[in-house]
Amino acid sequence: MQTGVDYRFVNVISAFGLAFAICATATLVALPAEAAKRSRKSAKPVPKAQGPLTLMVSLKRQRVDVYDKNGKITSAPISSGRRGNRTPTGVFSILQKRRRHYSNLYGSAMPNMQRITWSGIALHAGPLPGYPASHGCIRLPYSFSKRLFSMTDVGTRVIVTYGNDTPRSFAHAKLLKPLPPGDPKKYATLGSTPIKHNSATTNMLLGVTPANAKEHVGLPVGVERTRASVEAYRLREISALEEKIEGIKDWHKKASVKLKTANHELRQTIKAERELQPEARSINQRLRASEAALSAAQRSFRDFMLRVSAVGDSEAINKAALEEEALEANALRHLKEIDLALSDRETLDGLQQERRAAIEKAKTRRDILQDRFATARTALAEARTRLKASKEAYQRREQPITILMSKRTNKLYVRQGYDPILQADITFENPEAPIGTHVFQAIEYSRDGTELRWQAVTAARKFNKRSVSRRRGKSRRSKKRKQRLVLPPGPAQTPENALGRVTVPEEIAAYLAEHIKPGSAIIITDERKSNETGKYTDLIVTTR
Repeated sequence: MQTGVDYRFVNVISAFGLAFAICATATLVALPAEAAKRSRKSAKPVPKAQGPLTLMVSLKRQRVDVYDKNGKITSAPISSGRRGNRTPTGVFSILQKRRRHYSNLYGSAMPNMQRITWSGIALHAGPLPGYPASHGCIRLPYSFSKRLFSMTDVGTRVIVTYGNDTPRSFAHAKLLKPLPPGDPKKYATLGSTPIKHNSATTNMLLGVTPANAKEHVGLPVGVERTRASVEAYRLREISALEEKIEGIKDWHKKASVKLKTANHELRQTIKAERELQPEARSINQRLRASEAALSAAQRSFRDFMLRVSAVGDSEAINKAALEEEALEANALRHLKEIDLALSDRETLDGLQQERRAAIEKAKTRRDILQDRFATARTALAEARTRLKASKEAYQRREQPITILMSKRTNKLYVRQGYDPILQADITFENPEAPIGTHVFQAIEYSRDGTELRWQAVTAARKFNKRSVSRRRGKSRRSKKRKQRLVLPPGPAQTPENALGRVTVPEEIAAYLAEHIKPGSAIIITDERKSNETGKYTDLIVTTR
């Protein structure tokens, strides 16, 4: 029996094992690279978005889904705000985009940041542990956040909800309808048509009363109201306002010159009247001095008469006679001075009255010209304000609008390009019953351009809290109560019922027809306009 080891055989086996190990290692090293290569080949590219986008963020599922006019085009997991820093739910839009951004509160990086509130809530790349872990923001996978950043624009709608609702194609008789497109060539000469309108044509175009209409006047009588005619008339209106401003400027300039002349004349008249005052003071002083001298002469004469009554000899009588003549002459001289002063004062009083009358006349003329100048200045300011509003409205004419219908306030709010353009009263049927929060988005025009295709989604529903009891074991002491959310009685909180319960005045609907276009949205909600709505935001609704 051979018990020795054939080392040649062992060496062969060892060499074979080493070769096998090297091959296996090479195979293992190659596998990940090949798998990555296969994954890149097999990964389906995200289709190009068509039409306006809607981002649906579900806090319950911890996912974000991106929809365009054809439906969902991509999706990714998220990590929302943890307990104590819950992500607010509601209807938002992207307000700001930055590839590189750092939190000014936590100092952490926020790549591919897309802000939805100015108070600090945003979508950005970040770690995803599989549960809510952020400080309120919506974290995204880095590669997805980069791709999403390229897909969205400032103004893209973002709906944050607890539910699982998704946008669906929607049609309803009470949805807003746009103006018909019209033929631009047909209205090419509208720009040369003089503007003649009245209150009826104003309401025809705007659909609102003059108190609500701040941007435009009506179309000329007989012009069909279409998108083409309205746009052509908008340009004509801007041109007409510019011409009107030039005319008001000329009026304002002439009124300014006349007012300046009237002020100068008034100052000269006042100056001429004041020049008489020193002479009047001099005359009054002369009159007072003459009256005082006359009084002194009269006293002297009385003293003289008392002295003369005791005189007996002729020489004294002759001397007294001479003194009497002198006293009489002195008194007569003072009387003449008084008469002269009174005459001078009467003449001066007449002159002063004439100049004071001239002052009043100059003041009246100045006041009239001042009113005309103020009227011209006000007209110029109003025309400039109106021209500015018309130009701004024309510049944002291609931008969609957002309409918020709030059951809490019974108000309709409209914004276009972050600018508020209308606020009006509306009514709701059965106002005690909750209506929910629903978003209707115009996706595209129909083929003939006379209708809009819409999508609708429910962002939130109102629930009631109901207490229910449960027992653990057989002991009654272990009885506990918990709260369960239940839908309240009343109409179902659906997009169809929401539209059916709201009533918008016809003139407001007519006004909105001029502005509604693809990308526009209608939000019907129980809530009021959020405090997050500000100067550089769209209309925001928070449901929690």
